[in-house]
Amino acid sequence: MKKIDLENHFYNDYSVQVLKGREGNGYPWWDAKSDAVWFMEQVSMDHTVLGPKLCDFAEKRIPEMEALEIEKAVISLAPGIDILPAQESVDACRRANDALYELAQRYPRLLGSAILPMFDADAAVRELERCVKDLGFVMWQAHSNISGRHHDEEQFRPIWRKVEELGIFAYLHPNYNPLNDMFNDYGYPMAGPGLGFTADTSGAIIRIMLSGMLDEMPELKIMLGHYGEALPFLMERLDNRMAMLPEPKQHNAEKPSFYFGRNIMVTTSGNTSIPAFECTRAAIGMDSIFLGTDYPFESMTECIEYLERCPMSQLDREKLYHKNAESRLGIKL
Repeated sequence: MKKIDLENHFYNDYSVQVLKGREGNGYPWWDAKSDAVWFMEQVSMDHTVLGPKLCDFAEKRIPEMEALEIEKAVISLAPGIDILPAQESVDACRRANDALYELAQRYPRLLGSAILPMFDADAAVRELERCVKDLGFVMWQAHSNISGRHHDEEQFRPIWRKVEELGIFAYLHPNYNPLNDMFNDYGYPMAGPGLGFTADTSGAIIRIMLSGMLDEMPELKIMLGHYGEALPFLMERLDNRMAMLPEPKQHNAEKPSFYFGRNIMVTTSGNTSIPAFECTRAAIGMDSIFLGTDYPFESMTECIEYLERCPMSQLDREKLYHKNAESRLGIKL
């Protein structure tokens, strides 16, 4: 069955060189000697194996996509250059987007996702418009925090308004939270995919929700990976507790579950648990679940093999693999 993958990552050469040139100039930076990316003093990620995979397309990525019948994959830049100081980030993001456009021209299976200079909102809005209107990109790759700042702050809202205006979707991907030593003291596994990613990204989307942004921008579409960062499991509790304990600081017009399905959708990336799939389907419905492999941070082949084991009807499988992306996001095979 043909498939559309909404989470597939890369680095371009210039972005790697920018991060390698930042030693001593703040985080993140890429240690050329050890081939590790440092996100903060306690947290680094070894890129000895990942680095070549992030930069490769012809040798392994495209053949694996062909073998798995992944007809389209939305490609997004791995985290880093979007949260650099504005004077570094504006040029680096533009170059990365141009590099991705060239890759998509070379490999028609690839679809573009914009990376934006977050500390220059005006430049970010202009770059997003260029990426969509001139380069044909279908998505913005947002990250769960912006060097400890939050998406619901007023300075970032023009970017989100532009996402809604352009009719694309944003993928809210995990980033490291440099303020939380509860996670950071035990290194990358806990600070990153083990727990920190889930905590930071679920907190980010709830902040967006409670700020009233999804009422202000009712057509906004936001994608979460990892089956919604555990929020489907917590849906009833979120609704219940927030109704029982009203808080004047919250500006959402509806209960949290209302926004799942209308504004918030999820992918399968980085979670190969059948109970997690079944919980998510029961909580938000099959129309709001999409394929995401998280390559190369996860294996495309293992993701598809797992999904083939998940109990679902033929229609549900078609929705997951391509029909939801076609009908709800306008991505065509």
